[in-house]
Amino acid sequence: MRKVSFLAGLSIILYLFGQLALVWNLEPVTSFFYVTSWWSYIILLDSLVSRKSGKLLVLNRSLPVVIIVSCGYWCSFELVNLRIENWFYINVPHNVVLRYAGYLLAYGTVIPAIGLTTSLLSPLLSHIKVRPVTVPRSYTARATSCGIVLFLLTLAFPRYLFGLAWVFAIPLIDGINYRAGSRSFMGDLERGEIGRLLGALASGLLCGLLWEMWNSISPVKWVYTVPFFERMKLFEMPLPGYIGFPVFGVGTVAFIDLFQRIRRTRTALIFTVCIALLISALSFVFIDAHTVFSRTTPIEHLSFLSHRSKDALLASGVRTNLAVDEKLLDPGETRRMRLVNLRGLGYENYLKLEGHGISSVGDLGRLDEVTLSRMLGEKNLLRIHVYQAAARAH
Repeated sequence: MRKVSFLAGLSIILYLFGQLALVWNLEPVTSFFYVTSWWSYIILLDSLVSRKSGKLLVLNRSLPVVIIVSCGYWCSFELVNLRIENWFYINVPHNVVLRYAGYLLAYGTVIPAIGLTTSLLSPLLSHIKVRPVTVPRSYTARATSCGIVLFLLTLAFPRYLFGLAWVFAIPLIDGINYRAGSRSFMGDLERGEIGRLLGALASGLLCGLLWEMWNSISPVKWVYTVPFFERMKLFEMPLPGYIGFPVFGVGTVAFIDLFQRIRRTRTALIFTVCIALLISALSFVFIDAHTVFSRTTPIEHLSFLSHRSKDALLASGVRTNLAVDEKLLDPGETRRMRLVNLRGLGYENYLKLEGHGISSVGDLGRLDEVTLSRMLGEKNLLRIHVYQAAARAH
Protein backbone atom coordinates (compact mmCIF):
# COMPACT_ATOMS: atom_id res chain seq x y z
CA MET A 1 0.00 0.00 0.00
CA ARG A 2 2.86 2.36 0.78
CA LYS A 3 4.42 1.60 -2.59
CA VAL A 4 1.17 2.39 -4.38
CA SER A 5 0.74 5.66 -2.47
CA PHE A 6 4.33 6.67 -3.18
CA LEU A 7 4.00 6.01 -6.91
CA ALA A 8 0.65 7.77 -7.12
CA GLY A 9 2.17 10.79 -5.37
CA LEU A 10 5.21 10.69 -7.67
CA SER A 11 2.92 10.59 -10.67
CA ILE A 12 1.02 13.68 -9.53
CA ILE A 13 4.22 15.58 -8.73
CA LEU A 14 5.76 14.75 -12.12
CA TYR A 15 2.60 15.80 -13.95
CA LEU A 16 2.33 19.08 -12.06
CA PHE A 17 6.03 19.74 -12.62
CA GLY A 18 5.54 19.43 -16.37
CA GLN A 19 2.46 21.65 -16.33
CA LEU A 20 4.13 24.36 -14.24
CA ALA A 21 7.25 24.26 -16.42
CA LEU A 22 5.00 24.92 -19.40
CA VAL A 23 3.26 27.84 -17.69
CA TRP A 24 6.51 29.38 -16.48
CA ASN A 25 8.45 28.68 -19.70
CA LEU A 26 11.18 26.78 -17.86
CA GLU A 27 13.66 25.76 -20.53
CA PRO A 28 14.65 23.10 -21.44
CA VAL A 29 12.00 21.35 -19.30
CA THR A 30 9.25 22.67 -21.57
CA SER A 31 10.71 20.59 -24.40
CA PHE A 32 9.92 17.47 -22.32
CA PHE A 33 6.30 18.33 -21.45
CA TYR A 34 4.99 15.42 -23.53
CA VAL A 35 7.49 13.09 -21.84
CA THR A 36 6.63 14.14 -18.27
CA SER A 37 2.91 13.85 -19.01
CA TRP A 38 3.16 10.31 -20.36
CA TRP A 39 5.52 9.01 -17.72
CA SER A 40 3.26 10.39 -14.99
CA TYR A 41 0.41 8.44 -16.61
CA ILE A 42 2.51 5.28 -16.81
CA ILE A 43 3.62 5.55 -13.17
CA LEU A 44 0.01 6.02 -12.05
CA LEU A 45 -1.27 3.06 -14.07
CA ASP A 46 1.52 0.76 -12.95
CA SER A 47 0.76 1.62 -9.33
CA LEU A 48 -2.91 0.75 -9.90
CA VAL A 49 -2.07 -2.53 -11.64
CA SER A 50 0.29 -3.49 -8.81
CA ARG A 51 -2.56 -3.26 -6.31
CA LYS A 52 -4.19 -6.26 -7.96
CA SER A 53 -1.23 -8.23 -9.24
CA GLY A 54 1.14 -7.49 -6.38
CA LYS A 55 3.97 -6.56 -8.76
CA LEU A 56 4.90 -3.69 -11.02
CA LEU A 57 4.64 -4.52 -14.72
CA VAL A 58 6.83 -1.70 -16.08
CA LEU A 59 8.64 0.06 -13.23
CA ASN A 60 11.04 -2.74 -12.45
CA ARG A 61 14.59 -3.71 -13.38
CA SER A 62 13.54 -4.50 -16.97
CA LEU A 63 12.41 -0.89 -17.54
CA PRO A 64 15.48 0.11 -19.67
CA VAL A 65 14.89 -2.88 -21.95
CA VAL A 66 11.19 -2.05 -22.30
CA ILE A 67 12.02 1.57 -23.20
CA ILE A 68 14.52 0.50 -25.85
CA VAL A 69 12.19 -2.09 -27.41
CA SER A 70 9.26 0.35 -27.30
CA CYS A 71 11.39 2.98 -29.00
CA GLY A 72 12.45 0.55 -31.70
CA TYR A 73 8.84 -0.57 -32.18
CA TRP A 74 7.59 2.98 -32.71
CA CYS A 75 10.59 3.91 -34.86
CA SER A 76 9.51 1.24 -37.36
CA PHE A 77 6.47 3.46 -37.96
CA GLU A 78 8.73 6.50 -38.21
CA LEU A 79 10.53 4.74 -41.04
CA VAL A 80 7.20 4.03 -42.74
CA ASN A 81 6.33 7.72 -42.32
CA LEU A 82 9.32 8.61 -44.51
CA ARG A 83 7.19 7.19 -47.31
CA ILE A 84 3.65 8.19 -46.33
CA GLU A 85 4.67 11.60 -44.83
CA ASN A 86 1.63 11.83 -42.55
CA TRP A 87 3.28 13.88 -39.81
CA PHE A 88 6.28 16.10 -39.10
CA TYR A 89 7.90 17.55 -35.98
CA ILE A 90 8.35 21.18 -34.97
CA ASN A 91 10.32 22.99 -32.26
CA VAL A 92 12.51 20.03 -31.34
CA PRO A 93 15.54 20.94 -29.17
CA HIS A 94 18.56 22.26 -31.06
CA ASN A 95 20.87 20.32 -28.74
CA VAL A 96 21.32 16.83 -30.20
CA VAL A 97 21.69 15.16 -26.79
CA LEU A 98 18.42 16.65 -25.54
CA ARG A 99 16.74 15.92 -28.84
CA TYR A 100 17.72 12.25 -28.94
CA ALA A 101 16.91 11.82 -25.24
CA GLY A 102 13.47 13.25 -26.01
CA TYR A 103 12.97 10.80 -28.87
CA LEU A 104 13.98 7.84 -26.70
CA LEU A 105 11.89 8.77 -23.67
CA ALA A 106 8.84 9.74 -25.74
CA TYR A 107 8.85 6.70 -28.03
CA GLY A 108 9.69 4.55 -25.02
CA THR A 109 6.23 5.26 -23.60
CA VAL A 110 4.26 3.57 -26.39
CA ILE A 111 4.41 -0.04 -25.21
CA PRO A 112 4.13 0.76 -21.47
CA ALA A 113 1.17 3.10 -21.98
CA ILE A 114 -0.91 0.82 -24.20
CA GLY A 115 0.15 -2.32 -22.33
CA LEU A 116 -0.79 -0.95 -18.90
CA THR A 117 -4.04 0.57 -20.15
CA THR A 118 -5.01 -2.77 -21.67
CA SER A 119 -4.09 -4.54 -18.43
CA LEU A 120 -6.58 -2.32 -16.59
CA LEU A 121 -9.40 -2.38 -19.12
CA SER A 122 -9.35 -5.98 -20.37
CA PRO A 123 -10.42 -7.57 -17.04
CA LEU A 124 -13.46 -5.28 -17.02
CA LEU A 125 -14.51 -6.77 -20.36
CA SER A 126 -13.51 -10.38 -19.74
CA HIS A 127 -17.10 -11.44 -19.11
CA ILE A 128 -18.01 -10.74 -22.74
CA LYS A 129 -18.02 -13.97 -24.73
CA VAL A 130 -18.59 -14.81 -28.38
CA ARG A 131 -19.13 -18.04 -30.27
CA PRO A 132 -15.73 -19.79 -30.59
CA VAL A 133 -14.11 -19.32 -33.98
CA THR A 134 -12.85 -22.30 -35.94
CA VAL A 135 -9.33 -21.38 -37.02
CA PRO A 136 -8.12 -22.97 -40.27
CA ARG A 137 -4.71 -24.63 -40.29
CA SER A 138 -3.62 -22.14 -42.92
CA TYR A 139 -4.30 -19.16 -40.63
CA THR A 140 -0.65 -18.38 -39.94
CA ALA A 141 0.36 -18.42 -43.61
CA ARG A 142 -2.66 -16.37 -44.64
CA ALA A 143 -2.31 -13.84 -41.83
CA THR A 144 1.40 -13.22 -42.27
CA SER A 145 1.02 -13.02 -46.05
CA CYS A 146 -1.82 -10.54 -45.62
CA GLY A 147 0.33 -8.40 -43.32
CA ILE A 148 3.20 -8.35 -45.81
CA VAL A 149 0.87 -7.47 -48.70
CA LEU A 150 -0.74 -4.65 -46.72
CA PHE A 151 2.72 -3.30 -45.86
CA LEU A 152 3.80 -3.35 -49.51
CA LEU A 153 0.56 -1.66 -50.60
CA THR A 154 1.19 1.09 -48.03
CA LEU A 155 4.59 1.78 -49.52
CA ALA A 156 3.40 1.47 -53.12
CA PHE A 157 0.37 3.79 -52.84
CA PRO A 158 1.09 6.07 -49.84
CA ARG A 159 -1.24 8.88 -50.89
CA TYR A 160 -4.34 6.68 -50.88
CA LEU A 161 -3.48 3.68 -48.71
CA PHE A 162 -1.59 5.42 -45.90
CA GLY A 163 -4.16 4.11 -43.40
CA LEU A 164 -2.86 0.57 -43.92
CA ALA A 165 0.30 1.60 -42.06
CA TRP A 166 -1.63 0.99 -38.83
CA VAL A 167 -3.22 -2.28 -39.99
CA PHE A 168 -0.48 -4.45 -41.48
CA ALA A 169 1.16 -5.31 -38.15
CA ILE A 170 -1.97 -7.00 -36.76
CA PRO A 171 -2.25 -10.03 -39.07
CA LEU A 172 1.53 -10.23 -39.45
CA ILE A 173 2.32 -10.39 -35.72
CA ASP A 174 -0.82 -12.22 -34.59
CA GLY A 175 -0.21 -14.92 -37.18
CA ILE A 176 3.31 -15.41 -35.84
CA ASN A 177 2.03 -15.47 -32.24
CA TYR A 178 -0.62 -18.05 -33.03
CA ARG A 179 1.86 -20.32 -34.81
CA ALA A 180 4.34 -20.06 -31.92
CA GLY A 181 1.72 -20.90 -29.34
CA SER A 182 1.96 -17.47 -27.70
CA ARG A 183 -1.02 -15.46 -26.54
CA SER A 184 -2.82 -14.22 -29.65
CA PHE A 185 -6.11 -12.58 -30.53
CA MET A 186 -7.02 -15.43 -32.86
CA GLY A 187 -6.28 -17.86 -30.03
CA ASP A 188 -8.61 -15.83 -27.81
CA LEU A 189 -11.39 -15.96 -30.42
CA GLU A 190 -10.82 -19.68 -30.80
CA ARG A 191 -11.83 -19.95 -27.14
CA GLY A 192 -14.71 -17.50 -27.52
CA GLU A 193 -12.90 -14.79 -25.58
CA ILE A 194 -13.13 -11.24 -26.92
CA GLY A 195 -12.52 -9.14 -23.81
CA ARG A 196 -8.82 -8.63 -24.44
CA LEU A 197 -9.44 -7.57 -28.03
CA LEU A 198 -12.02 -5.03 -26.86
CA GLY A 199 -9.61 -3.88 -24.16
CA ALA A 200 -6.87 -3.33 -26.74
CA LEU A 201 -9.25 -1.36 -28.97
CA ALA A 202 -10.38 0.81 -26.06
CA SER A 203 -6.80 1.29 -24.87
CA GLY A 204 -5.69 2.46 -28.29
CA LEU A 205 -8.50 5.01 -28.43
CA LEU A 206 -7.93 6.28 -24.88
CA CYS A 207 -4.17 6.59 -25.37
CA GLY A 208 -4.79 8.24 -28.75
CA LEU A 209 -6.96 10.91 -27.15
CA LEU A 210 -4.27 11.54 -24.53
CA TRP A 211 -1.55 11.63 -27.21
CA GLU A 212 -3.42 14.28 -29.14
CA MET A 213 -4.49 16.31 -26.10
CA TRP A 214 -0.96 16.56 -24.68
CA ASN A 215 0.54 17.09 -28.10
CA SER A 216 -1.80 20.01 -28.77
CA ILE A 217 -0.43 22.02 -25.83
CA SER A 218 3.19 20.90 -26.05
CA PRO A 219 5.70 23.32 -27.61
CA VAL A 220 7.55 20.35 -29.12
CA LYS A 221 4.95 18.53 -31.19
CA TRP A 222 4.03 16.73 -34.35
CA VAL A 223 1.76 18.21 -37.00
CA TYR A 224 -0.31 16.01 -39.32
CA THR A 225 -0.35 16.29 -43.08
CA VAL A 226 -2.92 13.61 -43.85
CA PRO A 227 -4.29 13.88 -47.41
CA PHE A 228 -7.96 14.87 -47.88
CA PHE A 229 -8.71 15.60 -44.18
CA GLU A 230 -6.64 18.70 -43.35
CA ARG A 231 -9.60 20.76 -42.06
CA MET A 232 -11.49 18.16 -40.00
CA LYS A 233 -9.49 18.06 -36.79
CA LEU A 234 -9.78 17.39 -33.07
CA PHE A 235 -6.59 18.72 -31.48
CA GLU A 236 -3.97 18.04 -34.19
CA MET A 237 -5.48 14.83 -35.54
CA PRO A 238 -8.02 14.78 -38.42
CA LEU A 239 -11.23 13.23 -37.10
CA PRO A 240 -11.15 10.12 -39.34
CA GLY A 241 -7.63 9.49 -38.03
CA TYR A 242 -9.01 8.52 -34.63
CA ILE A 243 -10.15 5.27 -36.22
CA GLY A 244 -6.48 4.36 -36.44
CA PHE A 245 -5.84 4.54 -32.70
CA PRO A 246 -7.92 1.47 -31.71
CA VAL A 247 -6.31 -0.42 -34.59
CA PHE A 248 -2.86 0.67 -33.43
CA GLY A 249 -3.77 -0.48 -29.94
CA VAL A 250 -4.49 -4.00 -31.21
CA GLY A 251 -1.25 -4.12 -33.19
CA THR A 252 0.74 -2.93 -30.17
CA VAL A 253 -0.79 -5.51 -27.83
CA ALA A 254 -0.02 -8.19 -30.43
CA PHE A 255 3.60 -7.01 -30.40
CA ILE A 256 3.61 -7.10 -26.59
CA ASP A 257 2.46 -10.74 -26.79
CA LEU A 258 5.35 -11.45 -29.13
CA PHE A 259 7.80 -9.63 -26.87
CA GLN A 260 6.63 -11.59 -23.83
CA ARG A 261 7.65 -14.79 -25.58
CA ILE A 262 10.96 -13.32 -26.78
CA ARG A 263 12.04 -12.20 -23.34
CA ARG A 264 11.85 -15.76 -21.99
CA THR A 265 15.03 -16.59 -23.91
CA ARG A 266 18.12 -14.54 -23.10
CA THR A 267 19.65 -14.87 -26.57
CA ALA A 268 16.41 -13.82 -28.30
CA LEU A 269 16.03 -10.88 -25.92
CA ILE A 270 19.58 -9.63 -26.53
CA PHE A 271 19.07 -9.96 -30.28
CA THR A 272 15.77 -8.04 -30.07
CA VAL A 273 17.32 -5.24 -28.02
CA CYS A 274 20.16 -4.93 -30.53
CA ILE A 275 17.69 -4.74 -33.43
CA ALA A 276 15.64 -2.14 -31.55
CA LEU A 277 18.76 -0.05 -30.92
CA LEU A 278 19.75 -0.29 -34.58
CA ILE A 279 16.28 0.71 -35.82
CA SER A 280 16.15 3.58 -33.31
CA ALA A 281 19.58 4.93 -34.22
CA LEU A 282 18.77 4.75 -37.93
CA SER A 283 15.38 6.36 -37.38
CA PHE A 284 16.77 9.23 -35.30
CA VAL A 285 19.06 10.19 -38.18
CA PHE A 286 16.26 10.01 -40.75
CA ILE A 287 13.82 11.84 -38.46
CA ASP A 288 16.28 14.70 -38.10
CA ALA A 289 16.87 14.80 -41.85
CA HIS A 290 13.32 14.39 -43.15
CA THR A 291 10.61 14.52 -40.45
CA VAL A 292 11.84 17.42 -38.33
CA PHE A 293 10.73 20.72 -39.85
CA SER A 294 12.13 23.08 -37.22
CA ARG A 295 14.41 23.20 -34.20
CA THR A 296 14.63 25.71 -31.39
CA THR A 297 17.30 28.39 -31.76
CA PRO A 298 19.40 29.90 -28.95
CA ILE A 299 18.74 33.59 -28.39
CA GLU A 300 22.38 34.38 -29.18
CA HIS A 301 21.93 33.02 -32.73
CA LEU A 302 18.88 35.10 -33.69
CA SER A 303 20.46 37.59 -36.06
CA PHE A 304 17.57 40.06 -36.15
CA LEU A 305 17.76 40.76 -32.40
CA SER A 306 19.84 43.67 -31.12
CA HIS A 307 22.46 43.14 -28.42
CA ARG A 308 20.19 45.02 -26.01
CA SER A 309 17.26 42.70 -26.71
CA LYS A 310 19.41 39.58 -26.43
CA ASP A 311 20.81 40.75 -23.08
CA ALA A 312 17.33 41.56 -21.77
CA LEU A 313 15.96 38.16 -22.82
CA LEU A 314 18.90 36.23 -21.38
CA ALA A 315 18.65 38.19 -18.13
CA SER A 316 14.96 37.18 -17.89
CA GLY A 317 15.89 33.50 -18.20
CA VAL A 318 14.92 33.02 -21.86
CA ARG A 319 17.26 30.71 -23.74
CA THR A 320 15.53 29.97 -27.07
CA ASN A 321 12.98 31.47 -29.43
CA LEU A 322 10.15 29.45 -27.84
CA ALA A 323 10.00 31.44 -24.60
CA VAL A 324 10.54 34.98 -25.90
CA ASP A 325 8.62 37.79 -24.19
CA GLU A 326 7.66 40.19 -26.99
CA LYS A 327 7.51 43.08 -24.50
CA LEU A 328 11.29 43.03 -24.47
CA LEU A 329 11.54 43.49 -28.25
CA ASP A 330 11.11 46.46 -30.53
CA PRO A 331 8.34 46.37 -33.21
CA GLY A 332 10.60 45.15 -36.01
CA GLU A 333 12.00 42.36 -33.87
CA THR A 334 8.52 41.38 -32.74
CA ARG A 335 7.33 41.11 -36.34
CA ARG A 336 10.21 38.80 -37.23
CA MET A 337 9.89 36.73 -34.05
CA ARG A 338 6.22 36.09 -34.78
CA LEU A 339 7.20 34.72 -38.18
CA VAL A 340 9.86 32.48 -36.61
CA ASN A 341 7.33 31.10 -34.10
CA LEU A 342 4.40 30.85 -36.53
CA ARG A 343 3.25 27.23 -36.16
CA GLY A 344 6.82 26.25 -35.38
CA LEU A 345 8.19 27.63 -38.66
CA GLY A 346 11.62 27.97 -37.07
CA TYR A 347 14.61 30.25 -37.52
CA GLU A 348 16.25 28.25 -40.31
CA ASN A 349 13.11 28.49 -42.44
CA TYR A 350 12.81 32.16 -41.51
CA LEU A 351 16.28 32.76 -42.94
CA LYS A 352 15.21 31.14 -46.22
CA LEU A 353 12.21 33.47 -46.40
CA GLU A 354 14.22 36.51 -45.37
CA GLY A 355 16.54 35.84 -48.31
CA HIS A 356 13.52 36.44 -50.55
CA GLY A 357 12.38 39.59 -48.74
CA ILE A 358 9.76 37.89 -46.52
CA SER A 359 10.03 39.14 -42.93
CA SER A 360 6.53 39.06 -41.47
CA VAL A 361 3.52 36.78 -41.13
CA GLY A 362 1.57 39.06 -43.45
CA ASP A 363 4.21 38.70 -46.16
CA LEU A 364 4.03 34.93 -45.85
CA GLY A 365 0.24 34.92 -46.07
CA ARG A 366 0.35 36.60 -49.48
CA LEU A 367 2.52 33.92 -51.07
CA ASP A 368 1.07 31.16 -53.25
CA GLU A 369 1.96 27.58 -52.44
CA VAL A 370 4.30 27.08 -55.39
CA THR A 371 6.34 30.16 -54.50
CA LEU A 372 6.47 29.26 -50.81
CA SER A 373 7.45 25.69 -51.66
CA ARG A 374 10.31 26.96 -53.80
CA MET A 375 11.51 29.43 -51.15
CA LEU A 376 11.56 26.82 -48.37
CA GLY A 377 12.79 23.98 -50.56
CA GLU A 378 9.84 21.91 -49.30
CA LYS A 379 8.27 19.56 -51.86
CA ASN A 380 5.44 18.35 -49.64
CA LEU A 381 2.66 20.83 -50.39
CA LEU A 382 0.61 19.60 -47.43
CA ARG A 383 3.29 21.04 -45.16
CA ILE A 384 3.16 24.26 -47.16
CA HIS A 385 -0.61 24.42 -46.60
CA VAL A 386 -0.06 24.27 -42.82
CA TYR A 387 1.93 27.51 -42.88
CA GLN A 388 -0.23 29.24 -45.46
CA ALA A 389 -3.31 28.55 -43.34
CA ALA A 390 -1.56 29.70 -40.16
CA ALA A 391 -0.36 32.92 -41.77
CA ARG A 392 -3.75 33.77 -43.26
CA ALA A 393 -5.54 33.05 -39.97
CA HIS A 394 -3.09 35.17 -37.95
